[in-house]
Amino acid sequence: MSLSHATLISLGNTLAPAIATLGSLRRQLADPETDLNEIIKLIRLDPALTFHVVRLSNSVLFGIRDATDNLDIAVGRVGISEVLRLVGLAATKQICQRDLLTYRLAASRVWENAVATAAAAELLAERAEIDGGLLYSAGLLRMIGRLVLDTSMSGALYPGEVEWPLVAQWEKKVFGVSAAEVGVALLAHWRFPTEVSDAIRGHESPLADPEHSNVGACILNLACGVATRFGLGLPGENGDWAPTAAKLTLAGVTEADLDECADRARRHFAALCASVA
Repeated sequence: MSLSHATLISLGNTLAPAIATLGSLRRQLADPETDLNEIIKLIRLDPALTFHVVRLSNSVLFGIRDATDNLDIAVGRVGISEVLRLVGLAATKQICQRDLLTYRLAASRVWENAVATAAAAELLAERAEIDGGLLYSAGLLRMIGRLVLDTSMSGALYPGEVEWPLVAQWEKKVFGVSAAEVGVALLAHWRFPTEVSDAIRGHESPLADPEHSNVGACILNLACGVATRFGLGLPGENGDWAPTAAKLTLAGVTEADLDECADRARRHFAALCASVA
């Protein structure tokens, strides 16, 4: 079975309208002329996204005691700088509502892995002095391709790590494309920054191309390893995340940085889980 580019885009648009909204929001926030009202109008176009944004704004993440059900108030009090994080979390929660039968994965595990990876990726990126927000988005969205493949109605079932230790190889055999490649195609369609798609494209093997130093992919790879430390790894991936010396050097971090990141990301992850409980 081989899925065409048009089919993948169609499936992606059906599955995750909130992700497309996130891409539009990122472009808006990059424009210094954008004001808060324009951001609110964009979020309000998606009622489900609006619900999740308001709910998250009331969480312990922002230390706000008085809850609100008003989007204008919710966005205004967290501030423009936090809106992208808030919408990213809300969009990811919105699309992780259905178990991935193809992969034998509960929706809750997919969401937990995405959030833990995003938290770790942002912290590692900041330590490496690159844009943490871009890597945060990459961590949240790296699984979008797998969500799309699960909706393809192929009837395929991932047989497990004993038969296929690397799930990406199984995807290529069954679908003709890996989940990472699907995610990159969708992010390009939704006009996300190339830094986000580049990180996802190379995160499973960030050292595969010695002529191209993909720092973002390396940071995302190490962040996936941090999520695995929490017990939130996913089948068919654990062999990809070893924190080798070459990866640490490319990412510009040390083993000590990785340990500190793991502790901080664990706390951040716990707060995020509490915010949607």
